[in-house]
Parts: sequence; C-alpha cells; structure tokens
Amino acid sequence: MVGVSAAALGLTRLLPPLRSADESFRDLTIAYFTPPAPQHPGVVLITLGEDLFSTLACRSPVDRGFLADLVGNLEKAGVRAIGLDILFDQPTVPALDDRLRRRIRDASVPVVGITALGDTPLTEEQRRYLGRFLDGIPNGHANLAKDRLDGTVRWHVPRAPDGTPSFPARLAMVAGAAIPAEPFRVDWLAGPAPGAAPFPVYPADTVPMLPRAWLAGRIAVVGTVLVGVDQHRTPLAVAGLSTPGVEIQAHVLAQLLDGRTSRSLPLRWEAALVVALAAAGVGLAVAGLPMWLLVSASLLILVALWAAGIALFAHGGPLVAFMAPSGAWLGGIAVMTAHQSLKERADRHSLMQLFANHVSQPVADEIWRERATFLAGGRPRPQELTATVLFSDIEGFTTVCEALEPEPLIRWLEGYLDAMVRIAAAHDGIVLRFIGDAILAVFGAPVARTTQAEIDADAERAVRCALQMGRELRALNQQWQAEGLPPIGIRIGIHTGPLVAGSLGGLRHMEYSLLGDTANTAARLEALGKTVARRSSTHSRIVIGETTWAAVDGKVPGLPVGEMALKGKRKAVRTWLILDDEDPQAVQPAKAGE
Repeated sequence: MVGVSAAALGLTRLLPPLRSADESFRDLTIAYFTPPAPQHPGVVLITLGEDLFSTLACRSPVDRGFLADLVGNLEKAGVRAIGLDILFDQPTVPALDDRLRRRIRDASVPVVGITALGDTPLTEEQRRYLGRFLDGIPNGHANLAKDRLDGTVRWHVPRAPDGTPSFPARLAMVAGAAIPAEPFRVDWLAGPAPGAAPFPVYPADTVPMLPRAWLAGRIAVVGTVLVGVDQHRTPLAVAGLSTPGVEIQAHVLAQLLDGRTSRSLPLRWEAALVVALAAAGVGLAVAGLPMWLLVSASLLILVALWAAGIALFAHGGPLVAFMAPSGAWLGGIAVMTAHQSLKERADRHSLMQLFANHVSQPVADEIWRERATFLAGGRPRPQELTATVLFSDIEGFTTVCEALEPEPLIRWLEGYLDAMVRIAAAHDGIVLRFIGDAILAVFGAPVARTTQAEIDADAERAVRCALQMGRELRALNQQWQAEGLPPIGIRIGIHTGPLVAGSLGGLRHMEYSLLGDTANTAARLEALGKTVARRSSTHSRIVIGETTWAAVDGKVPGLPVGEMALKGKRKAVRTWLILDDEDPQAVQPAKAGE
C-alpha cells in the first residue's frame, strides 16, 4: 500500500504524460469551475488595444508622449501605483522619450517599469538602451515561467536567479506587501459572472473621462492587448484562446497583495488522500467481488471522487488534482487483485500437485471452489471428515512380473494404472497414491460432506467405480492375452467412515494423506478378498464394510460374507461381497492360490 502510494505520487510528478494529464485536469477545473467573485478592489487594468493604436502617431515602440500623458492622468485619478508592462528597449523621438522618463521619475505615486532577463532575445544595443531608460526607475522583470511540457503559465517566480524581482513582485513591494521567496502556483481569479473580467478593465484612451472613484486607491497595470502580441497559454485560456501578459501580471499582483496561496490541496493532505485511497482500493479488491462488479465499482467510485473534487473546488474548497489519488485507487485495486491472483495461482498449483492428475474436472472445480473451507497457508489444513476409501490390488501380478522385462513391465503397469485412474476420476474419486500395483483412492475428500445423503452418494460412487474397474479388466485382459501375457484380476476393499485428512510433508515432497481406522479397514477388506471363494465378476472381488453396504443396499446386488476378524482390529467387521449383475460368471468360485 505504501509502495502504491509512493508510486502514484512520484509518477504523476516525474512521468511527463502523467504530469501533463494532471496539469490539464487542473487547468480545466480552474477554467470552468473557479467560483465567481467580485472584481478585485486593488488592481485595475489599463489596456492599449487595436482601436487605440490606430489613432497613435507611433505604434511600435508605443508613442512615448501618449504614455507620459497616461501616467499623468492616472496620477491625477489618485491611483496607488502604476505598472508599465511595456518594454522600453528602443528610442523614439528624443524629446518624447525624455518627457516620459521625467514623468515617471517625478510622479507622486510609484511607477514601475519592466526589464528583461538574460534569456530574453534582445540585442546588446537594446539592453544598453533599456538599462539607461530605467536608470533610477523601480523595475521588475516581466519574464513568465512556462511549463516545459506545454508552455502553459501556471507558476510564478517572484525573484530571478540574480535577485531581480518580477514585475508584479516589484509592484507589490512598492505597495508594502510581503513577497515569498519561493516560486508559487498562481491562484487564478474568476469574474463576478461568466465572461466578466476579474479586474476592472479600461482602455487607456478613456482614462481622462473615468470617474475618479473607479481608479483611486488601485494599482493600475498598463499593457497591450493585441492579437498575437504578448499572449500566453494559461489555465484560463481554453478552446485554443490565450491570455494577455498584462492580465497574467495582474492575477499575480492581486495574489501577492492579498497574501493568498494556491488553492491546490497541500502536498501533505494530497499524500494522506493518496494513502487512504490506496487502502480503500486494497479493501475493495479484498472484498472478493466478481471481476465485472469489481471493475464497475472501481470506475463508478472513481467518477464519484472526481465529481466530488470538482464540486468541492466550485464551492470554494481546495483544488484536488485527482491523478495521483486515482492512480493510488486503481493501483491499490490492481496490486491487491494481482496479489490475490498470484496467491490463488500458488494455491491452485499446490492443490493441483496433490490432486490434478487424479480427479475429474467437476471434482477439481469443486475443490477449488470450496478451497476456503479446507485450505490454509497454501496447503490443505487437517480436518475430520466422513468419506469412503477404496483400496485395490492386482491378483496374479507376480506372474506378470515374471513374464516381462523391467521396461515392458513398467509400460504395462502404467497402462493398467492409467485405466483405473480414469475410471476413478469418472466417478468423482481421488486417487491419492500407488503402492506398487495397489491403488488408494478416496470418495468424499478433500471437501467435507455435510449430510448423510452426500456421504451415501460417495459410497455408491466408490462401489460403482469398483464394478467398472472389473469390467475394464475384461477388455484389458483380452488385449494382453493377444500379446501373450497372462490375465489378471483385482481385489478391492471399500469402507466408509471417519477420517483425518490433510497434507503431510514439506517443500520437497508433500502428499494428501488419510489417517484413521477407515483407511486401514479398506486395506484389510482388500486382503480379505483372498479368502472369499466367490467373485464379484470374472476379474474382480469387491468386499465392502457394513457402513458402505448400508449406503448401497438395494442399489447394487451383494452377498453377506459374514463377520470377519480383520488383522489389527479387535472387533469383527460385517462384510459383503458386491456382485456385478452384468457379468454372468460372477458366481464362479475362486481358483486355488489366487
């Protein structure tokens, strides 16, 4: 969770595509949802537009005589200070230039001019003239800080590396405002209504006609508003529009006069939000929802968060840039989902190591579906359950061993075991292991049965599995006899009862094992088959215990063998011989020595 949070915060600041997307979201939110406010009382814009320039004697450089008169008129109107966002880097008529300089120096209110930093494309002559013109005049640089990714003005640098204050910083200083030492985000203002400017804006040629109250006590920022001249991309500039440089300076000046900071959520709170959303994403993933529901819920909640953030900003709250929180939210979900998927894969691998090759697909699906009930730490937990154990062994296996060399013997045994495993799997049994030519299988594990009907169904499947194993040998023996091999038969013992089941072993070797009297009894019943004269079918003897017979009585034919004293058991066990009603030779007595 901490890693996801750190990645979300770091990547949205370091990766250009993510940072650009984050800033673009901020820009759109500012452009469309900045809450309206009254026009700023401390700043007024005095603009020089196309209509004015069409009447001036000199367009570029701007008519210095007109500017001198403008400074005088603003001074008479009682402005607090004047900022001239006009670069005086070229001489015009010497008398007019001198007149403007004297008007600026002798003004009863502070007048601030602009200078240019070293990266501004000016000739050496232009720089020398600019220095001479501004000598003795308060000034600040008008260079704007632009994002390297998209050229948008979002931040302001109050002082250049050489210590020169910015143009709005110098104006704020002469007005007595404190200037921050570090760069800061611009807190863009909105007007009182859609389309209305956040500051009073008056054409420069109308200043003499304006009521004194409209200008008195304000800082007048003078600049051009010409298409293609000093226009810049800002968060306020949407749909390809741009913002005049003089308006950008006014926004920064107003922010400095008010002592406002950016309305962006502080980093510490953004980090807290990122961590909280990462944790919430992890929690949602842990809930175990279906994938379609998880995806739908994550997207709906994400949209709701963005809408809530926009609504908060529109009502005067902080601006929450949701790229990092969104990354944390989706990252928390994705990481936890991936973790669970890997864990499930490891659990499935562990289970499949135990069961995969010995169970039918439905049983494998049930094992995986019910894994939570018996799986712990990636391995089956020990549990008590009631199941049916089948133990089979080959009659006549010694004769086959004597007839075959080692390699053909192994291939023959593999063919036999493969056929028997296939039959067990078809009856939802699990073959746990081979003991030489013997087979140990269980019906009703590892998912514990909860009703007697389920336990009886497992017992019936085990018995019908045993019958099918005998029938399969009919075809196998015909094949082997054609190959010159002797026929074989099988003895099968089946018993139903309580067991302790679980995995034994460690990382190198692990087996699913059955512990308890039921498994032992099944093995003893298989051995008992040696003493039973009658056969279940031509190629099998199937002896079952009393609890198994209770489950199949009336469903499959059988004969009581009697109460037998089994090796290792104190009490005699009532046993039955299952008969295959599809085999007419099932009643033939056993041959001596089998």
